[in-house]
Parts: sequence; structure tokens; C-alpha cells
Amino acid sequence: MIRRSFLFMFLLFTFSLFGQNANTPASTAIKANFTSASVKAYQESATLKIEDYYQYLTLLSNESTTETLKTEIKSSIFRLFESEKVMVIDFTSTEKNTILLSDLIDKIANKNYTFTVSNYESSIVASDYWTTQYQLIVTQNKIPMEFQYFQKIVFKPIMKTFGSSKKEVWTLFLGEITLP
Repeated sequence: MIRRSFLFMFLLFTFSLFGQNANTPASTAIKANFTSASVKAYQESATLKIEDYYQYLTLLSNESTTETLKTEIKSSIFRLFESEKVMVIDFTSTEKNTILLSDLIDKIANKNYTFTVSNYESSIVASDYWTTQYQLIVTQNKIPMEFQYFQKIVFKPIMKTFGSSKKEVWTLFLGEITLP
């Protein structure tokens, strides 16, 4: 009887430890660190990053942009995202499949696209991200195409170095782009 009780307690303790590890720690959970008003302000700031992304794509696709500037623009785009290996919608294809961000960048070079983003709507905040829905109008050769996209916005603490001191700074990153 004692062995069964011990075994039961051991299993209960083990599963409770694993269950706790599966959750995001409170120190990295958005809601545990910010008020609703603060989160709303960060969500509005994230829309500016989305707009920056599409402005960069416009410059990158412009035939008159120099190769030196295009190299700098690509670096700026990758800094906006959490990962260079993020998947985005391929608006150049009729299938609207997802492709790597780097592949999309290569596909639009010198194709003279312009982008207009509007009607932002942010979702409920998860532990370290939220999703922003928006309308995107892509124009090429004066032909507009309209899309509804979901953009994952990652908001998490990053350790940054300032001279000899280190500080944890909450940072916004763009994530994957999907269709509704």
C-alpha cells in the first residue's frame, strides 16, 4: 500500500513538473508584464512595422533602386522578422501558396510592385504573440490585387548589451503571414 502511494505521488509530482514546463513562464508572457492599454499601444506600433515591411518591398521591387541600396533594404527587412526563414504568402502566384521570405524577395526584384495596407485588426494576445489582420492592395502595371492577410506579431524579451551592461528589452518582430 505504501509503495502504491509512493508511486502515485511520484507520478503526480513528475507530471506536474512536466505540465509546468509546457507553459510559457510568466516572465515572458505578455499579459503578465503589460497592461491592456500598453499591449494596445504595442499592437499599434506593430502596424508601423508591417507598413515598413511593405514600403521596403516597394523599394526593393523598384527597377531604379541601386543594387547597393537593395542589399541594405534586404537586411532591413530581415531585421523586422523574428527569423529569416519565415513563411509568407506568395502574392505573385495565382495559387497564393506560402514561400520563404527570402524567395519572395528574390521573386519581386525589379518588378515595380506597390503596396497599400489598411484596415488593421489585432486579435487576442497569446503568451508571446498576437495576430494582426489587414487588407493589402498589391499593384503592378496599374493592376491592383486585393488580399486579406493574417500577420503573426511576436513580442518577447531579448537580452541586449549596452556598453558593458546587459538589459532585457521587449521587442516586436514580424512573423509568418497567412490567409484567413
